[in-house]
Amino acid sequence: MEERKNTLIQRTAASQQIQKQQQAKQSINQLMNAMLDGEKLRGRFDDLLGRRAPQFISSMVTLVNSTPQLQKAFFEAPMTVIQSCLKAAAFDLPIDQNLGYAYIVPFNNSVKDDAGKSTGQYRTEATFILGWKGMHQLANRTGAYKVINVTDVREGELKSYNRLTEETEIEFVEDEDAREKLPIVGYIGYYRLINGAEKTIYMSKKQIEQHEKKFRKGNYMGKGWRDDWDAMARKTVYRQLIGKWGVMSIDYQTHQEAQALATQMAEEDALPDGVLDVADFSVDESTGEVQEG
Repeated sequence: MEERKNTLIQRTAASQQIQKQQQAKQSINQLMNAMLDGEKLRGRFDDLLGRRAPQFISSMVTLVNSTPQLQKAFFEAPMTVIQSCLKAAAFDLPIDQNLGYAYIVPFNNSVKDDAGKSTGQYRTEATFILGWKGMHQLANRTGAYKVINVTDVREGELKSYNRLTEETEIEFVEDEDAREKLPIVGYIGYYRLINGAEKTIYMSKKQIEQHEKKFRKGNYMGKGWRDDWDAMARKTVYRQLIGKWGVMSIDYQTHQEAQALATQMAEEDALPDGVLDVADFSVDESTGEVQEG
């Protein structure tokens, strides 16, 4: 009898939880549509995306509904969610977190008064973060690059690297089996534009390790670095190469327009001062990647 009673209580609690989730989703859908219409924001999405606007707005609703922390951000600071999604739409990048082009991430930020001073209160706000794939996409859209690449450098391959002139001499080991047995000592990134301009950066393994420690959240290495250190190292070098020195564009534009946009994006691509709302999200500042779980 007692077991049946406990089972009934568990089923009732589960049913109530499902009802609450459904109500929250309906509320988000209604509020989202009301804000898009009331603030005339739907037209901005239409201008940016044309026929794809309804699909993008649908993905916004799906993203918020599937992420409890973004739901909290939407209820506490809804415009930060919409504005972050608008930025992704302006860059014409999908906001599906799994694709890695752009991320809409909740942060626990301090509330400031009109004078810019902290009130001692906090609220969850959404922030747009450009992933390395998004950066690569914006670089490719310029049509200005002839070559972009990042590769590892094995022991004995780097003969010389001039930090000032960036002149580099590398002799790659041609035997792949033999090369795989050699330890990685660093990573090198390079691009050459169609007009002949070029840039090379080299980061030793030690430099990348120090970079990761500098930007990690907390005392321990992030999930991305633990799961695939090599991939994260390459992303770090790529982000340094293109984010600091490359040209990016929303559309196919002139070199000057693309460079102006790259400068603007570099200034805007800083994370907010707030702390991540929960441990479910981890933003790696060195790569721009967002890990969940």
